[in-house]
Amino acid sequence: MSSPPQSSLLNPLYQSFLRGAKGRPPIDKLHHYFDVYHKHLDGFRGRAPTILEIGVQNGGALHMWKDYFGEGARVFGVDVDPACEHRGPPDSKVFIGSQADPDFLRRVVAETGPLDVVIDDGGHTANQMIVSFETLYPHMKSPGVYLVEDVCTQFWGGGWLDDPQGRTFIDYARDLVSVLHEWTGKRSNFGALRTPPHQRAAPLPASDLCRATFSVCFYDSIVVIVRRNRPEPWIELRIQDPEISPAPPRGG
Repeated sequence: MSSPPQSSLLNPLYQSFLRGAKGRPPIDKLHHYFDVYHKHLDGFRGRAPTILEIGVQNGGALHMWKDYFGEGARVFGVDVDPACEHRGPPDSKVFIGSQADPDFLRRVVAETGPLDVVIDDGGHTANQMIVSFETLYPHMKSPGVYLVEDVCTQFWGGGWLDDPQGRTFIDYARDLVSVLHEWTGKRSNFGALRTPPHQRAAPLPASDLCRATFSVCFYDSIVVIVRRNRPEPWIELRIQDPEISPAPPRGG
């Protein structure tokens, strides 16, 4: 390649993209995306995950994902263009419909079953991104990874910002960061957090989204939401001197 690499040349996914494959459809990706992909998705390789990519275009990425995740991976696509229906690998399936239609997406998940990975490379408008996330995320396995590409469009203005509530997807993702802090973001909780979770009289209030989301990660043009069931936080003053016996946890 004529320009310096923007992802690691040791990254097998980036290697595959740079090398290409004769007879395969083209892939349209920003070069720096591949290290983000590999960081968050490597753990699913060889484990027969169920993958859904929104936005099929030429179909090249569906082939790439099939190769990357390996034997047994179930690869699905969503696109509004009927011409995309047969552009994936032979054992994949592309559903034709709008990612902004929750009923359509629910029909997709009813057929695919729970998803390990969702990659939103679809229409890139705020409404499409938000509707797709809110519909699909609850149907994901834990752990799972939901990756939204090309959020740079949210800085472009115009028709990209079509959410009825006036939110960009960047705004929406920032709000998800607040959701992560539903336990620790309340100073009044800190007394209760000093008791081990299993010894508390009742669970601390928190949304299902808080309890099921491990992290929200921001990169240039990509937001990654990692779905993983979280226990309630616990603060412990642990004595580090092995000669001193610590007091038992409160509530014990």
